[in-house]
Amino acid sequence: MDATPAQEIHAPARGYRRTALPDSGAHLSRALLSYLVLLISCLELLPFEFAVPEQLQFSLTASPLSTLAALAMFVPYGFLTRRARCGGRGEHIAAIVLSAAMLALALETAQIFEPSSEASVWHLLASTCGAAAGAWLCDRLHADAEGSTNAVHALLLQLPLMGLAYLLLPLLWASSAAAQGEPARLLLTVSVGLAGASLLGSIARATRAYTPDRAWWLVPLVALVWSAVGLLPAITVDWRITIGGIVAVTAFAAWRGRWSAPLFAERRYEAPALLAASPFLAVYFLGACVWPGHSFRSMPLVHLGMPTTEAGLALALPLLEMGIASTILGYIIAEFLGRNESSFRETSGQVVFWVFITLVLNEIARSFFGYEGASLLRALLSMCAALYGSGLYHLQRAHVKTLAHRVHSAR
Repeated sequence: MDATPAQEIHAPARGYRRTALPDSGAHLSRALLSYLVLLISCLELLPFEFAVPEQLQFSLTASPLSTLAALAMFVPYGFLTRRARCGGRGEHIAAIVLSAAMLALALETAQIFEPSSEASVWHLLASTCGAAAGAWLCDRLHADAEGSTNAVHALLLQLPLMGLAYLLLPLLWASSAAAQGEPARLLLTVSVGLAGASLLGSIARATRAYTPDRAWWLVPLVALVWSAVGLLPAITVDWRITIGGIVAVTAFAAWRGRWSAPLFAERRYEAPALLAASPFLAVYFLGACVWPGHSFRSMPLVHLGMPTTEAGLALALPLLEMGIASTILGYIIAEFLGRNESSFRETSGQVVFWVFITLVLNEIARSFFGYEGASLLRALLSMCAALYGSGLYHLQRAHVKTLAHRVHSAR
């Protein structure tokens, strides 16, 4: 194996403090966790059509595919909850499992009142097991975080590009839900997965000097776990496309992060890494605007809010999906602007400008081609979500500075 020249992990010294640093990772994890819980709740309770059932009961019928989907969605919950709690290793695992069980129980109980859903004991157990697995994984990755070597590993795991990879998971889930009844739409879900694979491969290329003993199978393994968590909820739509997507994402990440791949020419590799992943995200954004497409309308269809008819309730999913996508859009734009080390307040104007342009084009396309038309409410909520995504980037960047300070202090 050829030796790879070490490149500095760029974490600017601006903002370093000599006094005790706050747990920036816990702050970031709480922000992500709140976002994740909201999205899981919305996805589980769609289409929000509640009615009093004839019987109040949980189903004991086993559905392996939907059970796997429930397990996958709670793995990030356990991971982030463990990271958001301070304390020794394993100290809060039982509390995390209990909180996951209470959240899953609340969601499954609510589904009793949804005629289109079925409350399942197996989903409850799977959600609890998924949270336990995520908490255990967090313990393993952040064990002895005060040590220099492990602090470097934590730094690699918490780079802003990795934060973007984490944010892509809810988009994969929402895109899978939008494909119910139309399996071909999962191609857009796979496109999002390939964007994540490109990011994981870019991170592996950029940081391989810090992992000289990295086994050849490590990058494919990380990509496999990431794609399984993101794509398994799609298994209830079409298991063949789901399995094919997981294989494609794993293979692409392994190829892009291979040892023989050329290094990035620039020290700040975030921009070229984002550009490499942007074609896949562009395919998703364009496809989501018009799928399922109808014939071109001679007059644009525009709603001030969401329709209140029975069909309109189902349109809550496109609104949720676009909100998640806008969060990622805001995060990406903020990361492109991250070179100049500006604060959230200083960059928010530019983020608003570029997000506004994107959303206007998006809603114009929907007004002529999308079956639900344009929605001013969706555009407004998407703008708020984009600003939230920009804020998440700045939290992530602050966390990386804290970790970099720990690494430099340990040397």
